Amino acid sequence: MSGIKKKYDMFQKGNCRNFIRSIRYLMMAAAALLFMMAFSVPVRAQATDVLEDFAITVDVQEDASLKMTYHITWKVLDDSIGKLEWIDLGVPNRHHEDITPLSGTIDHIEDNGNKLAIYLDRSYGEGETVSLDFSMTQDHMYQIDKWTEGETVYTFTPAWFDTMEVRQLTIRWNEDQAQSWQPDCEQEGGYLVFQTSLAEGDKFTMSVTYLNDSFGFLSSRQQGEGDDGSRSYDSDEDEDLGIFGTIGVLVGGIVSLLIMVSPFIFIYKFSRWILEGIGFGSKPETKKKITRTKIEYFENCPSCGAAREEGKDSCQYCGRSMIKSEVVLKEEEIKDPDKYNKKGTYRYGDSGHTYIRVNVVNIPVSRSRSSWSSRSGGSSGRSSHHSSCACACASSCACACACASSGRAGCSVKDFYKEDIHKKRVRVESR
Repeated sequence: MSGIKKKYDMFQKGNCRNFIRSIRYLMMAAAALLFMMAFSVPVRAQATDVLEDFAITVDVQEDASLKMTYHITWKVLDDSIGKLEWIDLGVPNRHHEDITPLSGTIDHIEDNGNKLAIYLDRSYGEGETVSLDFSMTQDHMYQIDKWTEGETVYTFTPAWFDTMEVRQLTIRWNEDQAQSWQPDCEQEGGYLVFQTSLAEGDKFTMSVTYLNDSFGFLSSRQQGEGDDGSRSYDSDEDEDLGIFGTIGVLVGGIVSLLIMVSPFIFIYKFSRWILEGIGFGSKPETKKKITRTKIEYFENCPSCGAAREEGKDSCQYCGRSMIKSEVVLKEEEIKDPDKYNKKGTYRYGDSGHTYIRVNVVNIPVSRSRSSWSSRSGGSSGRSSHHSSCACACASSCACACACASSGRAGCSVKDFYKEDIHKKRVRVESR
């Protein structure tokens, strides 16, 4: 019996040791998980700047381009990372011209596609405020028949700032011939006045709708037409960083990003899975709207007689339009319509001068004319659409989808490796 008891005691001690070992492993795993989560949560840095006023005045021109005048009041709260010397400001797309500084606080402006690098007249330190004004003409900002046949829509999201708040954002849009707009806004002095404030990283989107014959709308100058993925910076700037430096920055950025966002992605996915299982969290239903426009070109320019250059809508010598006719066709009017379901321009028929231009837009199924309500007050006959455009650099939205940043004289946490890029820029004066 003593032998059996001895074996039983050994068995009990072994189980106890195994249990303690298991608890120790679990505690080590939990500590490791907490350590990873602690480092994955980004530390919120104290704001170094604030945008006290960000105002944009927009006037639609006869050719449907936009005359845009910007006013910015920027206050430096902390210059421990360097003084403010430049501002990178996101703009809707690369189709702009006549960039003109209007205030003496701007030394010069560089056009970098979907961003403008605004260099200031001097360095601004802690407690100082700089006000700057400039104007430009912006094109490729509208979409024909976007939501309703016979109506053209402008959609605009001003640049936003990931690391600073905008205390006052104002968009003043000339209301001449406007049929409707979203969201609701005030009307003052012939302008639709959209006003809001933005926290760090927040965005604001508005849109205005016109009849198709209100201005000189052309399918070839719609939002997204003619864009070729142009970059924000010159092509030789990355070479200045060096291939290994560029690879290092990219790899480091990707790893850091994965570490920071992984827990949040997991929580988000899990929450969506739970919500969708009980009837919530479903994605908004959308439908694809395809517009096919038959375009016939002149073989030779009607003005100077020069032959049309392939892929060009206007004469390369005198600038005269080479479009002879432009007609929107229904699907049943096109031979083999399945060939024309993707966005682009395609040769049509046996003629070498006839093409089909395809524009594809995803629109919410629930959006309908009946959901538009009459405005109370203001000018008669106006209306306002109360749902907002979900603008996230989608092809259906013309927006400034690049967040803005500030430039510092010294090493900037906010600007990371772009500080070096700015130092090596080749100056290109504003047009």
